[in-house]
Amino acid sequence: MKKFLLLAGKPIGSMDILEYAKRQGYYTIVCDYLPKDKSLAKQYADESWDISTDNIAEIVSRAKENNIDAIFTGVHEFNIQQCEKICRLLKLPFYATEENLEVTSNKSIYKQIWKDNGINIIPNQVINFSNIQNIKYPILLKPVDGSGAYGLNICNSETDLQLKYEQTLDNSKVKQCIAEQYIQDKEEITVVYIIKNGLAYLASVADRIVKDISTGYIPLPTGYIWPSKYLSLYENQINIKMKAALTDMKLQNGMVFIQCIVKDNTIYPYDMGFRISGTQEHIILQDICGYNPLELLTDLSLGKGFGTNELISKINPHFKTWASNITFLAYPAKINRFIGIDKIQTFDGVIRVVKNKQEGEIIPQSALGTLNQIVLRVFARAASKENLLDLIKLIRQNIAVYDDAGTNILVGSF
Repeated sequence: MKKFLLLAGKPIGSMDILEYAKRQGYYTIVCDYLPKDKSLAKQYADESWDISTDNIAEIVSRAKENNIDAIFTGVHEFNIQQCEKICRLLKLPFYATEENLEVTSNKSIYKQIWKDNGINIIPNQVINFSNIQNIKYPILLKPVDGSGAYGLNICNSETDLQLKYEQTLDNSKVKQCIAEQYIQDKEEITVVYIIKNGLAYLASVADRIVKDISTGYIPLPTGYIWPSKYLSLYENQINIKMKAALTDMKLQNGMVFIQCIVKDNTIYPYDMGFRISGTQEHIILQDICGYNPLELLTDLSLGKGFGTNELISKINPHFKTWASNITFLAYPAKINRFIGIDKIQTFDGVIRVVKNKQEGEIIPQSALGTLNQIVLRVFARAASKENLLDLIKLIRQNIAVYDDAGTNILVGSF
């Protein structure tokens, strides 16, 4: 039996990858630093290795000893970078090159490519303490290579910047910060492209609903609705330019997600990733459009290529129905129990429920203001937007997450 190695940790999508690899007839092995009782992936896999994904040399050696045929990972950027290196050393297929990952994870690089292709970008600059005197506030301070909203800080003054600079810098591997003009009273959209044989195809545009969690932190997502009310605006204003920018990045096969601000009918992309996202659009695309980017990327690692020519005919951002990703955020606490999951799974229109956290897991104080506050996602569909909003409301009314003290720790609502 062929052997499939998954670099897991806690990345979202690990169980989906494992289940798919098993359906393809592979013997599955999970590799990460977690003890087996803390890892659902290790419990489900045929075998597990207690090796940190930081230890490339040991993973490569063990993979050679065990004649591993394919290696893949989930959504975590660090594990993706490690997986690329391991696959390169073992001469195994992987969807991205080292250069691809550098371009699509460094904000300074990809924002310049967007700008070179005529796309409006939010004014920004790489900063240090020698060039902060003439900054116009408020700004959003970011690690130039960060993800997951870690290290993001809103600064309203130079005093704020001085207080928060080191914390942002600590979340950057290359030790650089970028200051972006902080745009208020805006809306957000999330865009997905599928790249096949170097050509980019617009796959979806969703309205990203966000909520202010705490002073000084960026708003976090509480849900997504497809198709976006700004789909036509995006197609007319940016799509051709963004396709050209993605071509300039020399991406060959995979999925790209791009987060954008909409202000006064102008779209400003501000973040991107060349990977499956934590939003898990692959669940919606599978249900609505009939293809699954996560499975396509796994196929590529299994040596099967990235989809057939039929894939192109399925990519269409104008969905035939309405859909939503209802995102539940929780305050830092220890999770005791989830309430209502079994009930909502019986509701007509609910596609799937995905738990980002498990009972007994602790959401640390350091998670405040980051995507680590997401505990649950519910994917749903409906024939009309009105019906979808009613379903979202019903789902939210039936879900609760309690800590050990019996307090519902969920944050607000949609």
